[in-house]
Amino acid sequence: MNKLIIANFKQFLRDKTAVFFTFAFPLIFIFLFGMVFSGSDELNYNIRLVVEDDSHIAQGLNEAFSSVPIFTISEGELDASLDTLKNGDLTAVIRIPANIEETIGTGGTAALTIYHDPSQTQTAQIILPVVRQIVDEFNRQLTQAPILITVSEESILADSFRFIDFFVPGILAMSIMQSGLFGILPLVEWREKKVLKRLGVTPLSRSTVVISQLVFRLVLAVIQAAILLGIAYAVFGVPILGSIFLLLGLVVLGTLVFISLGYVVAARVKTVEGATPIVNLISFPMMFLSGVFFPVDMMPEFIRPVITAMPLTYLADSFRQVMVESAPLYPLSTDILVLLGWLVVCLILTIRFFKWE
Repeated sequence: MNKLIIANFKQFLRDKTAVFFTFAFPLIFIFLFGMVFSGSDELNYNIRLVVEDDSHIAQGLNEAFSSVPIFTISEGELDASLDTLKNGDLTAVIRIPANIEETIGTGGTAALTIYHDPSQTQTAQIILPVVRQIVDEFNRQLTQAPILITVSEESILADSFRFIDFFVPGILAMSIMQSGLFGILPLVEWREKKVLKRLGVTPLSRSTVVISQLVFRLVLAVIQAAILLGIAYAVFGVPILGSIFLLLGLVVLGTLVFISLGYVVAARVKTVEGATPIVNLISFPMMFLSGVFFPVDMMPEFIRPVITAMPLTYLADSFRQVMVESAPLYPLSTDILVLLGWLVVCLILTIRFFKWE
């Protein structure tokens, strides 16, 4: 019995894949979620104040907002501030209206307006409650009578925008990533079983084999995207506000990027058992750190360089800009250039290191 138990342990320790998934893989999840949620004390939001009144109440509100530790306050004009907000360089714009003191003095109700992008969930979860708390405190200081200052919300997107409209583009990007990365496993299996070696002695050229795989994966990705978007529209009414041809081009570009990244993995890995954990090790961090499930603003500063380097960050951001015209993390041209850069680098590495046998 003892010898059998020892033999089982030896066999387990020789299987590197089993050791990885037993010990290292759970730790990766702990570190990922720990990094995502441990940064809550480091949050900081860029808020633009549009102060249209010079009364004592307006100055008091300005000072109150400026004293919030997680707010970085700047001031500016409304139109320019809204343009900056739409470009993704601000989290919210708060407008303090003109004649606020006169309105309150005559028994009227003055309304502060907060402009924000509803696709950025941290606005509703953090910023709006803070703003309402400050306004409530002002109301208590001014009078115990009916509320004199209120908060109204204005979306910089369509009034019908919902969280599902923000969520679907991220899921589309994630599905393309998984299809591209895991799509290389059959190729590794072909090499492992000497299928590629046999194809090498046929009239088929290697380029024909590669192109056939690329065409198959591209067609599969387009069908996958069409089904996902069709169901999202039919069941949840998720729209495509931008150009459908641009969206199709991004689907093709994203598919090529992740197929080429998969080929880099397949370049030197000899077995499917060896390729699978590597693909998982690449895909899981991107899935949780690229803004697919969690807003990027929730991540601590020290991990931002990793997020910036991930191609899925740019694919998801470009999809959201085209589909729902969400406030961007980066300009669309930057998203496309970074994805093209990933594609070129991965192709160079594949050509340099890929082995057919």
